Amino acid sequence: MLLRPEDAGYGSWALAVRQEIHPDEFDRTGELLSWLATKVDDRHRPSTATVQLGWTRFCESDRFEPLVVRDGEVVWP
Repeated sequence: MLLRPEDAGYGSWALAVRQEIHPDEFDRTGELLSWLATKVDDRHRPSTATVQLGWTRFCESDRFEPLVVRDGEVVWP
């Protein structure tokens, strides 16, 4: 589901997704996430080389972990 924030003054968007990713597909998914990281606003960059895209949670876990791209590579929890 693609959501547009009420304050469109920033011209931003948000994507809410629930998807199960098999570990064999992490590289392919990482390519997409790395590409998305090149498109984000500076508000999502805590440092020059890091972009926080959202959160991830593995099926067996009850904790959410940050979904981060650092230096063009996804940092999987």
